Amino acid sequence: MLEIRNLSKEFENPYGDPNRIFNDFNIKINDGEFVVIIGSNGTGKSTLLNIISGILEQTEGDILLDGKNISNKPEYERTKYIGRVFQNPSLGTCPTMTVKENLSLAMNKGKLLNLKKCLRYNSETLEELLKGVSLDLKSFLDVKVKFLSGGQRQSISLIMSSLSNPSILLLDEHTAALDPKTSNEVMELTDKIVRKNNITTLMVTHNLKHALEYGDRLIMLHKGNIILDLNKEEKDKLSVEQILEKFEFAV
Repeated sequence: MLEIRNLSKEFENPYGDPNRIFNDFNIKINDGEFVVIIGSNGTGKSTLLNIISGILEQTEGDILLDGKNISNKPEYERTKYIGRVFQNPSLGTCPTMTVKENLSLAMNKGKLLNLKKCLRYNSETLEELLKGVSLDLKSFLDVKVKFLSGGQRQSISLIMSSLSNPSILLLDEHTAALDPKTSNEVMELTDKIVRKNNITTLMVTHNLKHALEYGDRLIMLHKGNIILDLNKEEKDKLSVEQILEKFEFAV
């Protein structure tokens, strides 16, 4: 379970004055829960993921993962149990290495092995990882990732992020840079990976259709506060138009 207690985060604005994003923010995410986070720009969505992953340090408060306080752990230590996929398809993979090499390295994440041992997996083993994945990824095992499309790279990032069995997966608008068709394919793969591996997941998105279609819980943030928190049954009753009305209200 992920639990955030009394979180506060303060930045300096361009004039040197304090700008507080979160103030005594609290939330609990249950094991295996797929939480979708929406909200207007600048309301704290990506900041929240950055604090959880250790990219940003909170001003006050505690972050507990499976009962352990990770608030003071550096980012590189948190990567052992936190997976993340970014909006930019170029992040999350090594572009100068092949798909096979990227997958092999991900399968050995956290292990002290030399490169030769890391790359010991045969093509059949790695093809099994891509079984049932669209975008024809099995045909690109020996292709450098930099030559893949954005959707293919995001798919590889998703698969890599799940191979180390993370305690939590953070998805930061990971389909925003993709065309609608590819975006839908990546979301289908996302749901498949999350459900198959029962990964506790937080997904930030501006795609309201995806926000309603996927996940077990829907949260809307506004100025660092939760103004909407719905379970799956409640959110399944909502339409995109009704969500838009709530955006209009939160101004």
